Amino acid sequence: MQHADGSVFDCNGVAESILECGKQEMRNVADLLRSRKAMRSDGTSFADQDYPMVVAYTTRQPVSNIMMGMTRLDGRFCWLEVSASPIMVNRDADCIGVVTFLREITERKEAEEALEKRHHELEKGIFKRTAQLEFTLGQLKLAVSASNTGLWNWNLRSDQFYFSPEWKRQIGYADHEIDDGIEEWTARLHADDVERAVTLTRAYLASPQESLEIEYRMRHRDGTYRWMLSRSMAMLDEEGKAILLQGSHVDITERKQSEENLLALTRELRDVSRELARVEEAERRRFAQELHDTIGSALAALSINMTIMSGEISGTDYNPSAGMEARLKDSIVLLDDTTDAVRRLMAELRPPVLDDYGLEAALRWQCELFAERSGFRFTVDVYGIADRLEPELEISLFRIAQGAITNIAKHARAANVEVMLNILPTSVTLTIMDDGVGFVLNKQRDQKLKPTWGLVSMRERAQALGGHLKIISEPGKGTCIEVAVEL
Repeated sequence: MQHADGSVFDCNGVAESILECGKQEMRNVADLLRSRKAMRSDGTSFADQDYPMVVAYTTRQPVSNIMMGMTRLDGRFCWLEVSASPIMVNRDADCIGVVTFLREITERKEAEEALEKRHHELEKGIFKRTAQLEFTLGQLKLAVSASNTGLWNWNLRSDQFYFSPEWKRQIGYADHEIDDGIEEWTARLHADDVERAVTLTRAYLASPQESLEIEYRMRHRDGTYRWMLSRSMAMLDEEGKAILLQGSHVDITERKQSEENLLALTRELRDVSRELARVEEAERRRFAQELHDTIGSALAALSINMTIMSGEISGTDYNPSAGMEARLKDSIVLLDDTTDAVRRLMAELRPPVLDDYGLEAALRWQCELFAERSGFRFTVDVYGIADRLEPELEISLFRIAQGAITNIAKHARAANVEVMLNILPTSVTLTIMDDGVGFVLNKQRDQKLKPTWGLVSMRERAQALGGHLKIISEPGKGTCIEVAVEL
């Protein structure tokens, strides 16, 4: 507290500690502050008449929370918050002194300055990051436009839609020509795709899992329909409920047309393959019949004649040389062997057992034939209905089994072979398994060696039937070939 002339007549210990001066040595607070180089928060010095206690005495009004910095005796700088209030008497007519309040706020000031500095740094960082994001957004927009990708989102809380200009352009409209609403989407969906697209979207929103991908057709402005690939992902709230669905829209019409052309070409090739197989079997049958009617008959007649000749020579007085008789017997044996070879050739060209007794009997006959040559044991099991299959299907399945068993005899070194035929009302499955050496799948293709034409032929026959062929093999663990055909 100060008298009207500025001299101090009382102070507490806190003031003595702040000003580093005892009450006895403290003459005038303003003079003391001036000696400590007191300054404002902006760094300017106080004029004599601007010290808070002087202003309070002069104006007879309180002065509050004046920020003031000063240098302490040890050279450290500190900040004070100074307030001053006049001491009025005689009903506020006379001022006899001033009460000054000092509070050191160095720590608070430093914290504020640090906070302000950090705020400034954050502002700079935000400004820089905003510029980067704006640049990235511009690049993204350019990339989206260049890739013909439309963007859309659906705010599930407000039920508001947004379609990007590119989304609208894909179906032939400018940005201002289509509103942002779900009806703009559903109204342009192909009639055959509406229910599926809406159902899949609702199911995904009810239980969001990763992303949703749908292909559907949308009506273009020119009246044609374009295939679109829609990929979307939901944003969830704290409870795992979808609140926003956002996605992309890509025109895949050209890809779909290419796929349809490829499917048509595949069907055409399958039909050609089936026709070639039919023609091949017809030629096999014709050739086998020709062999039977011509060469087979001629060989049979020749054998009979030679047998008769041999008997007549033996039963007459004619005494041929021993060499001629032996040569005749060798010729008869050679003729019998040739006849057997022609019969086997006819059977391989068109096995009569297949035509006469069906696929099961033909499979057993084929296994017996190769088992005699290779020495493996075999089983043939047939399950399901006992009705005969279509002739085309029977001969194709037989040829596939024939190719598989041929490969087993040539390469597998198997001890056991199992053949299973499962005939159901809607499908037929043929399985051939062996316990041979096995092989590495696709090794020939990967190493660019000769293609395995046997496997290629089996696969083509299966595809010509509208089925598929599966091969499972591993070195040392045998091979399993399965053919499945829908009836």
